[in-house]
Order: sequence, then C-alpha cells, then structure tokens
Amino acid sequence: MSWLPDNFNEPQAGSYFKPLKGKQNRVRIISEKPLLGHIQWTEDNKPVRWKLDDTRPVANFRADTKPKLFIACAVWNYEERAVQVWEITQRSLQESLHLLTKDKDFGPPVNYDLKITRKGDGLETTYSMVPMPGEMNDDVQNAIAELRVNLEALLNGEDPFA
Repeated sequence: MSWLPDNFNEPQAGSYFKPLKGKQNRVRIISEKPLLGHIQWTEDNKPVRWKLDDTRPVANFRADTKPKLFIACAVWNYEERAVQVWEITQRSLQESLHLLTKDKDFGPPVNYDLKITRKGDGLETTYSMVPMPGEMNDDVQNAIAELRVNLEALLNGEDPFA
C-alpha cells in the first residue's frame, strides 16, 4: 500500500471550474453571495487576493501584472456532477453576468443555468455566456442544501473546501 492515494494526481471533487475550450459548459451558480475582489500574481507565480474595497497587500508582485477584478462563487457543474469554485476574471463574463442579474427576467443567477463557451487560445481567447431558464433539478437543490464552500478562504490562499 502506497503512502499516497492511488488517485493522488487526479483532480479531487471540490475543484475549480474553468470553461473548457470548444464546448458549452453548463453550470448553475449556487452561492447566495459572490466574493468580489482583486487578484495579482507574485514573482513566485502565486496569486494574492484581496477584497474589492481593501487596500492592496504588500507582496513581490510581478512587474508584468496588474490587479484584476474577480468574482468568486460556488457553482454546480453539470458535466462533472460536482460543486466547484468559479473565479471569474474575464471582463466579458463579468459584464454579461452583471447585466443578467440586473435584468428583471433573470435576476439572481441561482434562478437559471449558464452555458459558458470558450473559443481561441492565449490572447485570442473569447468567452460567451447564455442564460438557460428552467427549474432546478434535484442535484442542484441538494448541492445548495449541502453547500460547504468558504469563498473567504481564497483571500488567505487556503482551500475553500477545507
């Protein structure tokens, strides 16, 4: 028997959602409230996050980076059949989500699914978001009832699923 589990290199449940290229990625946001903040990368290639209205912490930030706005939330990923954390840093997705939440026909994103499409590579990557109205299925309802994600842990570099 190995000291490390056989699935050591495999992603574990409770991972992060990243839209896959060339397909429609269907999720439902299940967080009651998002975590809003900034993220910037250090010379050691580590992310440093802080809340939206907080002062930027002191760190050895890479000269080629600047703070990016992020929205973090828990989602139900239909394909993975798992709760994941989605850290949205893409401006186009942030703007689309903001418009949807202000729209009286949609409102809070817990009320509908989102289909996220990613195309291209590198600086040519584009994203689109389409809302999918409909009732919550049992998986989503159970995920909300059992939600144990601490988004604030991201601010300390900790695991939000711990």
